[in-house]
Amino acid sequence: MVTLGHKDGSIEKVSLARITQVVKGYKTHTIIGGEFAVVKDDENIAFKTLLGSCVAIMFYDKSANIKGMNHFLLPATSNSNEDMKYGLYSVEAMLNEMYKMGCRKENMAVKISGGGDIVNVNLSGKSIGQRNVEFAMDFCSSEGFRIISNHTRGTEGRVILLANTFETFIKSVNNSNTTSNVIAEEKKLQREISVRKPAISEYVSSTGIFELDEKAEEEMEITLF
Repeated sequence: MVTLGHKDGSIEKVSLARITQVVKGYKTHTIIGGEFAVVKDDENIAFKTLLGSCVAIMFYDKSANIKGMNHFLLPATSNSNEDMKYGLYSVEAMLNEMYKMGCRKENMAVKISGGGDIVNVNLSGKSIGQRNVEFAMDFCSSEGFRIISNHTRGTEGRVILLANTFETFIKSVNNSNTTSNVIAEEKKLQREISVRKPAISEYVSSTGIFELDEKAEEEMEITLF
């Protein structure tokens, strides 16, 4: 079973039969903005997401062999609604599910990715990407989690694939069509922030970078981090 957290704050257990995409030999669930997912390595499931200014925080318990990934749009909100689009609620809800499955903080490591400035989105002097990365770093530091790797900031989108044993593949997005989709979603988020708070834009882009033929994949220089 895979534990999924959704944009509306709901959490459900999902049968593996519902996951049909295969990437690098793993059945793969794509996480969109405002979601998180948690699974044991025994299930042989990977998580994939596409990030622009958004950030993914990835946790792994090396003893329980359980991994989790979220994808949030903004650090926090003063709104009382439980909303996975915001980093604070998303990461706390995800960690609660991991603890229920037997994870322990002292056994957990963290990777952080995203927070790119792919369009000129600016709020209170800091870009959304910068604010998201700062939140992720500060949260992990204040809660005592060990960050073992981060791949953040810059001006490109990223595709992340999180597999077993915390093996993590990353590819900077330089495909024009995919970049255009990311930019369109970022501009939508900028418009919503400018007219109301909290922002409720749904970051729904996905990508097929990890679904291309083997030769094309080799040419893309997909790396580990």
